[in-house]
Amino acid sequence: MRFGVQIILMSGLLLVTCPSLGQLSDTSLLSLNARPFFYNVVKGDDGRIYAGTSEGVFRMEGAAFTKVEDRVGYLALDEKGGLQIDPNGIKYHEEKSFVRLLPFPEKAREEYHAGTEDYFYIVSGGRMHVYEIMPYGIQYPNHSVRSVSRNFVGTYSGIYYKGVRMEVGPKFTDGYIREFNGKVFICYSDLIFFDLHGGDTLPTLSRDMPAGFNYNYTSDILFSNSLDRYFIATNNQLGTIDRELKVARPLYSRSEKEGEVVLLGQDRMDILFASGKDLMVYKPEQDTSQRLTSLPEQILDADISPLNIHILCAKGLYVTNREGRLEKLLDLQKAHTLRKIGNTEWVIATDAGLFLYNATTKKISELIRGVEFNRRGLHLEGDRLYAGSINGLYVLDARNLESLAERASKTSKGPSVPPYLVPAIIALALLTAILAFLLYRSRTRLQQVIEASHVAETSKVGKEDIEAFIRENLALASLKSITDHFQTHTTYIYSVLAPEKPGAFINRLRMDQVIRMRKENKSAREISEQTGFSESYVRKVWNQQG
Repeated sequence: MRFGVQIILMSGLLLVTCPSLGQLSDTSLLSLNARPFFYNVVKGDDGRIYAGTSEGVFRMEGAAFTKVEDRVGYLALDEKGGLQIDPNGIKYHEEKSFVRLLPFPEKAREEYHAGTEDYFYIVSGGRMHVYEIMPYGIQYPNHSVRSVSRNFVGTYSGIYYKGVRMEVGPKFTDGYIREFNGKVFICYSDLIFFDLHGGDTLPTLSRDMPAGFNYNYTSDILFSNSLDRYFIATNNQLGTIDRELKVARPLYSRSEKEGEVVLLGQDRMDILFASGKDLMVYKPEQDTSQRLTSLPEQILDADISPLNIHILCAKGLYVTNREGRLEKLLDLQKAHTLRKIGNTEWVIATDAGLFLYNATTKKISELIRGVEFNRRGLHLEGDRLYAGSINGLYVLDARNLESLAERASKTSKGPSVPPYLVPAIIALALLTAILAFLLYRSRTRLQQVIEASHVAETSKVGKEDIEAFIRENLALASLKSITDHFQTHTTYIYSVLAPEKPGAFINRLRMDQVIRMRKENKSAREISEQTGFSESYVRKVWNQQG
C-alpha cells in the first residue's frame, strides 16, 4: 500500500517521518467514528483516502467524510490505481502493524490503515480511528522531563543515557545536565559527575566534587575554554572550579531577599549571571562581581550576543545594550526558559505553551499550546529542538518552526464574524445549546433505562468477575475498560458494585496492592508500575502510614 508518509513503530508510539517537515512526528487521536460500520480504508491513486462502509463509499477529508458512492463493500485498488468495490465481503490489505494505537492492543482483531502527510486512518472492528499527524515528536511519554543534553535526558523519575535508565547516581534532576571534557555533570539538590566512555557504554560514577564550595541546590555549570575552568551556580552562590576538578571556591554570595543566582553565560572574558532582579557580571581579571542593570522582576534566563543581551523574566522579554539601556520587548505569562534559534528568533518556554519570537518582525507566535513546559528543559542539538514538559519530551525541527507556528495559528483561529452580529449569534448559540442539552438529557436517560434493563436481564457478570478483571489490569483499570471488557453498561456496573462506586472500588483495590507490596519490601517504582499510582503518591501513602 502506498502512503504519503514513512511509518515507524517504536516503543508503542507511532512515529511518522513527514518529508515536508523532515522530522519524526507523533499522532493524536482526532475522532472515533462507529457509524456507519466501516469495512476498510485505502489510499486512492489521487492521493485521497477512501473508506468502504455499510452505507457506501466515503472520501475522508481530515476527520470529516463525504459520500461518493452508494455501492456497499470492501475497497481495493485495480492495476491503474482505481477503486474497486467488492460487495461479497472479500477483505483486502489486511494489516496488523498499528494495533498498539488502539484500545486493548492485546485483543485479536483485523486492521486496515492508510495515511497522508497530515492524517492517519485505522479501521478496526467496524470503527474508523482518525489520527492527526503532529508536526513534532514526543519521547519519554508520561515523564516530567527537566533537562536534556547531547546524550542524557533528566526526569523526575530517573536519568536516562541514550534511552537507558541509569541505576547509579541521582534518581531525579531539576537542574541542568551538562557535558564537558568527557564528563557529564548532573545538577540536582547536589552536583555529581560521571566519566563518559562513548558508544553505548554506561558512564561510570567519578569521585566527589572538590571541597571549598557548598553544592546544595546546584542549578547549572559551564566550562569556559578561554578561562580554562568551570563556573557553577547554586541557589545562592556563584563559584568556580579548576579544570582538573580539584580546587573550588565561591565567587559571589547573595542575601536571601535578592532571589536565586542564575548562571547566564560568558560574555567575552566575563561571566554573566543573575542575582534575583539584578543582572550581574563577574570579571576574572579583577576577581570581582558588579551589577550591570536591574529589572522589574526576577531574571530566569538570558541569551548573550555581541551587541546586546536578551533577558527573560516570568512576565516579559527584555533587551539591554552595552550602555545598559533596558527595553521591554513583549509581555508574557509564566515564562521561564529562552533558547536562540538562528540569528533573529528565540524559542520561549512557559507553563502554558511554547512560543517563537522573531526580533525582526517583533512578532510572537504560538508553537504548542496548552502544554506545561519545564524550566531548563530547552536544548538545541543540530537542527533538533528538545523541549521538556510535564508529560514528555517534545522534539521539533528547528528549521521549520515558522511552519509550525503558521499551522498552530490556523488551527486556533475561527471564522471572522461582523461585530454587529456577535450578540445575536451568542443568543442563538445559547438557545440552541439549551435545547440540545434538554433533548440529549431526555434521550440519554431513556437509553440508560432501556440498556440497563436489558443488561440486567442478560448479564451474568458478578462482583467477583469485575474484581478479578481489575486485579489483572490494576494499573490501567477504569470504568470504561470494565464495560468494554464485559460488553455491558455503566449503569449495570454501578448496580453490581453498589453501594461503592466503580472509581472508589478500583482505588481501594489499588491501595490494598500498595500495602501488600510494601510489606513485601517492594520499591516505590515497582508499586507504581503495578498499581498505576505515581511514585510520589506511593511515597506519600507510605508516610501517612508511618
